[in-house]
Amino acid sequence: MWRDLQVKSIRAAPGDGDHVPYPLKRKNYDDLSLPELLAPRLLILVLMPEDPAAWLQCSPNQLVLRHCAYWLSLAGAPATDNEWSVTVQVPRANLFTVEGLSGLMHRINEGGVP
Repeated sequence: MWRDLQVKSIRAAPGDGDHVPYPLKRKNYDDLSLPELLAPRLLILVLMPEDPAAWLQCSPNQLVLRHCAYWLSLAGAPATDNEWSVTVQVPRANLFTVEGLSGLMHRINEGGVP
């Protein structure tokens, strides 16, 4: 299942609306939008603080990532004529949390789409 995730990152989310715009390479868009796959593919967008030193803290007992991540399913998204990239809108409501991931996996297991 995890091979069907694409993890991307962006420094500080532009704007404060309901979505985070992200320019996705055309090939990645095409891969993520394939319909009727056995396992759904997801885009995980990690938002990083402006200062890279503030983003990650690591010790033998913990790994702390600051800020957050959001997910997006493009399954069945329309084809595009864009040659190089497609700007996708990642909903801020799709916060990538333990609870959110558990719910997502449950929906997929039940045959639903993310």
